[in-house]
Amino acid sequence: MLAFDRGALRGTRGSMVEVDLDVELARVRALVEGVVASLGVDPKVALAKEDAQGTSWTLQRGSAPILITLATRPAAPAGHLRAYLRVISPVFTLPGADGHEALFRHLLELNAAGLANAAFGLIDQRIVAVSERPTEDLQTAEVDQMIRHLAAVADTYDNRLAAQFGGSAVAVAAPAPPGSPAATPGAST
Repeated sequence: MLAFDRGALRGTRGSMVEVDLDVELARVRALVEGVVASLGVDPKVALAKEDAQGTSWTLQRGSAPILITLATRPAAPAGHLRAYLRVISPVFTLPGADGHEALFRHLLELNAAGLANAAFGLIDQRIVAVSERPTEDLQTAEVDQMIRHLAAVADTYDNRLAAQFGGSAVAVAAPAPPGSPAATPGAST
């Protein structure tokens, strides 16, 4: 069971609401797959991983590879799990290991200036754009906005940041599953 305080979500006192975690994950999975399909991608083709830790889909929007992950993680009170939807895209790879203060300052300024539901971060030597939220009360329009907006941020800043600060833009296409037109030489789309 997933427990959350609906009142706390709205800034008022409310009662704890028990939500079946399997039902919540199935509900949000259907939302994600509907949005992926509305983007012209077969959700079954985009499905990258499905296991006990969560479900992930990959797709390409412009030059931005996008990873969409639906997963759970521990939450308060102890022993409870909470479901999250996370959309992430690698933007570019850092040049070398030193001298990134100006870049990091610029990224923090962009975050503070209002990327709206997205932020830049660092994973290993890659700058990423990320958007995440708990799944409670998540609607189709929000899933669509998360994916489209995050892709637009990554697509807008990948070459721009690489040119300004060095490094290389990450324009890696999402892997094509075997048998899909993109994976079949000579096939047309």
